[in-house]
Amino acid sequence: MQAFEQVSLYGLILVERRAVTFAKQDPALAHAIFLREALARCDIDGRADFVRANARVLDDAREIEAQQRREGLLKSDEDLAGFFAGKLPEEIASSAALDAWCKRASAAERAALRWSLRDVLEPGAHGDTGAFPEAMEVGNQRLAFDYRFIPGDEADGVTLRVPLPLLNAVPAARCEWLVPGLLQDKVAALIRSLPKAQRRNFVPAPEFARAFIEAEAPRDEPLATMLATFLKRITGIDVDAAAFDADALSPHLKMRFDLRDERGHSLAQGRDLAALRERFGSRAREAFSHHADAAVTREDVRDWDFDSIPDATRARDGMAAYPALVDLGEVVALRVFENADEAMAVHRAGVERLLRIALAAEFKRAQKQLPLKPKLAVAFAPHGRADTLREDIVEGAFADVLREQELNVRDRTAWNALRDAVSRALFGAAMERLKLAEPMLAALAELQPWMRPTIKGQAKASYADLASQIDALLAPGFLRELPRTRLEHLPRYLKAMRLRAEKLRSDPARDHARMQQVLPYWRAVLDARASGDDSEALDLLRWLVEEWRVSVFAQELKTAEPVSGKRMAQALSAIKQ
Repeated sequence: MQAFEQVSLYGLILVERRAVTFAKQDPALAHAIFLREALARCDIDGRADFVRANARVLDDAREIEAQQRREGLLKSDEDLAGFFAGKLPEEIASSAALDAWCKRASAAERAALRWSLRDVLEPGAHGDTGAFPEAMEVGNQRLAFDYRFIPGDEADGVTLRVPLPLLNAVPAARCEWLVPGLLQDKVAALIRSLPKAQRRNFVPAPEFARAFIEAEAPRDEPLATMLATFLKRITGIDVDAAAFDADALSPHLKMRFDLRDERGHSLAQGRDLAALRERFGSRAREAFSHHADAAVTREDVRDWDFDSIPDATRARDGMAAYPALVDLGEVVALRVFENADEAMAVHRAGVERLLRIALAAEFKRAQKQLPLKPKLAVAFAPHGRADTLREDIVEGAFADVLREQELNVRDRTAWNALRDAVSRALFGAAMERLKLAEPMLAALAELQPWMRPTIKGQAKASYADLASQIDALLAPGFLRELPRTRLEHLPRYLKAMRLRAEKLRSDPARDHARMQQVLPYWRAVLDARASGDDSEALDLLRWLVEEWRVSVFAQELKTAEPVSGKRMAQALSAIKQ
């Protein structure tokens, strides 16, 4: 924690703003500020596991605020800071000091720093757990709800995530009832929307609304019809269901729908279910016949809790259907496809996602145990934090391991064997990838000082080309995305760049002439990528350009494969065909 001090002598300011460590000036106040500004807000970049756990609790508490549409359910920063009072030594006022203490602290001392929802919410803020359910049952499927409390925002209120095949199966009348936690507000608003002559018979509206939700359970019948019937029953006054002005309701009192395709991508959103059905109804019916008609389909799959998945099955109409696990991001689904090749590709991705879920602890352990040298983290700093480096290496290792495995597993025995094999191999593969990263990052550190001209503005085109090259080579996630066969060559490419940069300072004109031999191919790569081309021909040209650069600018390093102007022209022609 830093502060500024002012030094004066008899009113004469000697030093106006000098940065000092505030904890040395006022340890008690620095500790209090650290508790309030860092720990209470979980706004700290450190390794303490309790901070990450508390951040998740804080997110859950904010979700409860969104569900109940009430601000102020969270305790104040001062109250949250008070939770930590006396549990940490008073000299702790920085993330470094906290991390050091955590290494020495006992498990009980660290556990005492973890929040529960009760610790961060005001008394009574939990509410009825059934008032805001996580999902709606549609047939044998559970469709997830999302809650937002952002008045004026398009997504304010409750959103039902609807898979395309189930669009026509969603009970429209049931959706008018929203969720129990919002129903009373909606009913009261409907009563207030009546013409004044009728509205005055049902005052106060919230009391009639409360009586209605106590008497009537949500069902697949129009809410306005049921409300009109209820009001007639308890008052004897006739009410036409059409008299309720649903259009006058606030948007958050209408169900919002997020229509998702088979891969979980959003197709459309809106609060008018009829309009969505008019637009996507035929596609939804087709998808339902292809997918939901097979008995094997399931949603929200988080573990291999079935005996087997057949390669093929028959829908009720007799058509062949090909079951596959589908990656939906945080979970997978078991769905059917009409094309066997598509099902195979999708299934492999679904198995990969299920592996990620099953091996989440192994991923974290591998990242934590990876022996990352400080100088590597320093060299990687321009491209990300040390935690990012660890994560990228382990992710890349996971991809390396999967390349050696058969992912088309279809039964529990094969799944268990695959999961165990990947678990055993993950850390070793991460170590191998780390060995590849070390010389690459070392070469990067040697290159960095040469990436700027000695004279401002000198050889701008050449330095811009170098910058473009390094941005492409070290694009975000390169350590996780590039296969090992490509990573092996990165140190040589970076060394070639350094040799080029050294020569550039002494002879810019010669470098510019040589650059003209490379730019046509490099620009062709960039243009093809911008157009969405991801062909094997483009990938071949992309890496031939790197070898061509070595040949042109640093021939003494030698290329990994034969490269010439003729071969470059052939590779360029291949992507234009």
